[in-house]
Amino acid sequence: MKQHERRIKRHIISLRVSKEEWDSLHEVMQGLQFKNVSAIMREAFQLVITTPDSFATAATDGHKRTG
Repeated sequence: MKQHERRIKRHIISLRVSKEEWDSLHEVMQGLQFKNVSAIMREAFQLVITTPDSFATAATDGHKRTG
């Protein structure tokens, strides 16, 4: 494989969660048979990409980070 054909991976998410959120996340992972949080995030990205309206809703429901 040539160098310019290589797939470059980047780390893009840093997620800080409470203990309750962590526990819920583990329940979701077991219920949906995800091996790690990255798999959940990839699925979420695919949903956003294939359903553009969901991104608009998520953006208005989310919190803006300042600073």
